[in-house]
Amino acid sequence: MALDTPRTLRLVAFGLGGLAALAAAVELTRTVLPTDTGHVVRDDALRGTLARCRDLTPEDYATNTECRAAWEAARQRFFDLAPEPAGTE
Repeated sequence: MALDTPRTLRLVAFGLGGLAALAAAVELTRTVLPTDTGHVVRDDALRGTLARCRDLTPEDYATNTECRAAWEAARQRFFDLAPEPAGTE
């Protein structure tokens, strides 16, 4: 039962592929998940207002100052902007 070159190379390639898959599986099982939950966003009043304002029509949004203020506050918080001075719209 002599092994020719293509068959030998194929066996070596499958063996190396198997070893790589085994090494990946071992590494995935050793991954430690962080236990810190300090980065979780907590529910607040702004989220509730934004959820209510999300379903407004453009005409209703144009006249609803509470929703416009909530979206502006969300933009400022998202982009980490300083609040705009009053009357600059």
